[in-house]
Amino acid sequence: MYIYADVLFIINIMMNSMILMLTAWTVGATYKVWRILLAAAVGGCYVLIGMMPNMEFFHTAIAKLVMSWLLIYIAFGYTSKRRSFLLLASFYVVSFILGGSIVGWVYFWQVNHYSHTLVRILTTLSWENVLWGSCLGSILIVTIIRRMLSSTTRQQSLYRVKIEYNGQVAELTAMLDTGNSLYTTVGHKPVVLVSQYIIESILSEDVVTFLRENVPEMWLVNLSQCADEKWLSRTQIIPYHGIGSRSMLLAFRADALLVSLSGTAEIRIQNVVIGIYSGALSEDGTYAGLLHPQIINELYKKEGASICA
Repeated sequence: MYIYADVLFIINIMMNSMILMLTAWTVGATYKVWRILLAAAVGGCYVLIGMMPNMEFFHTAIAKLVMSWLLIYIAFGYTSKRRSFLLLASFYVVSFILGGSIVGWVYFWQVNHYSHTLVRILTTLSWENVLWGSCLGSILIVTIIRRMLSSTTRQQSLYRVKIEYNGQVAELTAMLDTGNSLYTTVGHKPVVLVSQYIIESILSEDVVTFLRENVPEMWLVNLSQCADEKWLSRTQIIPYHGIGSRSMLLAFRADALLVSLSGTAEIRIQNVVIGIYSGALSEDGTYAGLLHPQIINELYKKEGASICA
């Protein structure tokens, strides 16, 4: 039996690249082509090394799992355990479906008898393998489908937003948060929650220094230490409560909020209150702001009014 290493390596790069790109598509992950190709090449090297004598360990389940994690890390990087698990699960679902499709294609066009390999697999297949393989496949498929549906729903709730303040503009992606019930105590205006790192780009150096030198729990206590009087005149304290706790949120009144609705021009809203959130609102960085549902309702009313006009 002869093995052509160059042909085997090229085929593995092609197949690995296809699997990794399909993996990214199923979970809505972004990727760079060079990272996909690098991961595919590493996978190809793994196959070549596994073909050498005395390399039985490379064919064990542990080695394959470790290599799968490595390919996912090379292709997509690491942001969180949850995202890595979803990528890995999608990787296996795509691999199994693609592998099954190839076997099915060969079986469909087989005109004489089953191929020797297919017969050997089917005749040595135990009920334990059928049971565990079916359970694993079902779990992976359900996980990925739920993820895809969740991702589709979330994509429909994402908006491009611009925040204007003091002649500066911050652009971000914000998600409609139907559970956002934050209102100002004065005027009962809806509050848009935005990550601190986005807000800092439009604030003065004095405000940025104040936010960074004080922990979020001390922002309200030490607020008088901020040297930007103009910004202080626009700040507001927003009471909010989570599960089993109550606290206060530091916010300020921006000059305007511009939101892009699908297929329409930007709609401008004046005197919007922006709440400052010190952490990350999205684990994978998909969005950096949470829009209040009342704001979206007002936007669609304005859009409808402009269409009628």
